[in-house]
Amino acid sequence: QVSGISGSLLAHIAEPRYRDFYQMKAILQVCHLSGVILVFLAALHHNAALRVGESLVEKMAGSWNVTGEQSVVQCEDITTSGKRVLLLSVTAPYHGSTSILQLMMSSPDVSNLCSYGENWQCDGMPIMRDEEGWSDDIDDWHGWQKPLQHFSTYWNLSSPVLLEKSPNLIHAIEDSVKELSSIELPELMRTAGVEGLELAYIITWRPPCLSPLSSHSYERLEHGSDEWIHHEELFYKQLVDAHKLLLEMGVPTLLINVADTLWRQDETLKRVQDFLPCVSGLGFDYMPEMGKDIFHGNHWKLESTLKSFGESVDPVDCCGYDVVTTECLDVSKWPPLEHALSRSSFIELISYLHSHS
Repeated sequence: QVSGISGSLLAHIAEPRYRDFYQMKAILQVCHLSGVILVFLAALHHNAALRVGESLVEKMAGSWNVTGEQSVVQCEDITTSGKRVLLLSVTAPYHGSTSILQLMMSSPDVSNLCSYGENWQCDGMPIMRDEEGWSDDIDDWHGWQKPLQHFSTYWNLSSPVLLEKSPNLIHAIEDSVKELSSIELPELMRTAGVEGLELAYIITWRPPCLSPLSSHSYERLEHGSDEWIHHEELFYKQLVDAHKLLLEMGVPTLLINVADTLWRQDETLKRVQDFLPCVSGLGFDYMPEMGKDIFHGNHWKLESTLKSFGESVDPVDCCGYDVVTTECLDVSKWPPLEHALSRSSFIELISYLHSHS
């Protein structure tokens, strides 16, 4: 009887909507944990056990998206529950975090730190440097109590989602997750009716052949191709380790390929909206307004909408990038790439990021 139930469940999971490996793995883990219940019910009635098992599958499928990443829980009702989503956007420096912020700016439901007015690309790190004399390296920070206190001055605390995007946040993920899960909120937050935070992450990565789009890549290349390869591989490893750790810790996490914000915008928009169902009005055709969304001291880099920029740049001509396969195909566009792709460790990291975004 138990064997029959297991077979029926596997057939149920094999439906197209459950065919992603990581989603099936998560579902099967829960089914394994619920094995005692299924075996007990099997002794009573085969169909009863099957119905319970199918219910478990449906519930798991409802909380995981197609790449195996957990969705933000109860995000639609988060403000009425007294909570806010603390959304931390991380990536390697100069690898695309600003494009994610510009997308998020298009929604009235996301608040950022641009209003501080003197923080490069609206990052939170400069605020802590100016207000507390802290280092730009998050490893030198002294917990999240002070950052939340200062950031709350510039966030719109009535917004469902509070965003911070400093790239260096990637260096202290485990400590941040543990502390933020039970942190005492600052007075400003409590006065605004905020009773708790739901932590979520967006991790952004850039395929190596898109390096020609960044002037910083050329600066790095001046020190030799080995220097560029070393830093790119280090960045990729940090992102992969962060993604694995966040999923292991059960933190809602979305991994985004920067190329998709330029040339697969419809699909990317759907992924972000599925990940953050409490965020409305997102669009790639939004241009931040000076004096309202951004300020001179932010030194905002993007000079057009993401939609118009994506339309103005041919992915093959600029970068040898294939939008259909979402892979780098023509390595001649970026000289160090052929050498980098001869390293198995480099390829493994890229494959992981590619398969989860």
